[in-house]
Amino acid sequence: MKPTLPTALVWVIGIGNPLRRDDGAGWLLAQVLAATLAEAGCPVHLTLQPQLLPELAAEAVELQPAQILFVDASTAVTSPQCTPLLPGTVADSSHGLTPAGLLTLLQRLYALQPAGWLLQTPGQEFGHGEGLSENARQALQAAPALAARWLATCQAKTDHTPRPICEASEIGL
Repeated sequence: MKPTLPTALVWVIGIGNPLRRDDGAGWLLAQVLAATLAEAGCPVHLTLQPQLLPELAAEAVELQPAQILFVDASTAVTSPQCTPLLPGTVADSSHGLTPAGLLTLLQRLYALQPAGWLLQTPGQEFGHGEGLSENARQALQAAPALAARWLATCQAKTDHTPRPICEASEIGL
């Protein structure tokens, strides 16, 4: 049985800096995920950012995404991990905005409640330079499979309740 694809827009936001070694893995993984989702017929919009900024909330008003998938490299994981997000604390400065903080801005300023996901990919080397560590490269090779598993396990919801299309445990990440 073929899975039901999400019919509303999925906004993929890659966070990182490709001139800081593994920090660029967030961008690369986001690009592969967005392309894989689009090839499968899922409506997707890709944004690449060195950091999250409050101005992204205004872009969300235009896009009206049903889901936002934040993709970032992290030293806290050893393999890609996807977790659902809930609105959270908004930092006092624009240099500390988290994915949960951006979801809070969307909710408070614009009454938007897209489902949020944080996909973290492993990173070890964040110094100046280009190129990825072996661990980060291996995680990128899993990107098409990650997108396929996400699509295969997600069912479109029609009741417009603000919740993820699928749970992290269903994705197997």
